[in-house]
Amino acid sequence: MQKIAILFSLVLHPFIVELSTFLFLSLTLTDKNFFIIFLSITPAFLVLFSAIYLKYIGQLSDYNGTIRGERLLLISLGVIYHGLGFLFLQFFNSPSIIQGLMFCYSINTAIVWIITTKWKISIHTIGLGGPLVALWLNGLHYPITMFLLIITLCLSRLILKAHTPMQVAIGTLFSISFAYFQLKYLFLYV
Repeated sequence: MQKIAILFSLVLHPFIVELSTFLFLSLTLTDKNFFIIFLSITPAFLVLFSAIYLKYIGQLSDYNGTIRGERLLLISLGVIYHGLGFLFLQFFNSPSIIQGLMFCYSINTAIVWIITTKWKISIHTIGLGGPLVALWLNGLHYPITMFLLIITLCLSRLILKAHTPMQVAIGTLFSISFAYFQLKYLFLYV
């Protein structure tokens, strides 16, 4: 059971989910505009490279962010990278859903930083909820599949003892509700 939980945690890792979502949205909405694709995936790679560097210099003990305090620098960098990504996507007039999702990544990551100073919230569940909302609002209506992905990830994080039930529940509810309101009312129906 442990190995299956590790597999699902890796497959549904925030980096993979972010990269897949932005690639899908960019490829389907921009007529394969490679500049917009590049802009939309660059923040994810910058976070990944930053994590590798922070681990290399000893500022991060593992890639899962097991120690709550060690997450703060990487989360701060994520806020900056995604904020810049949003500004570039807006400047180059990318589709609203792509701009909006990048905005969600920046703002919601800033909120996660505040939460993380006091409490460990599940970044894995946050990293899945927002992209699923963006895909839903973009017309991909697969509620059973989406629900199963969320439940599977939550159970995986619990089996691995990475989080408590409250941490995965709050992470899921936070990401879905905040992403929905931000995307719908700030970007799609303005």
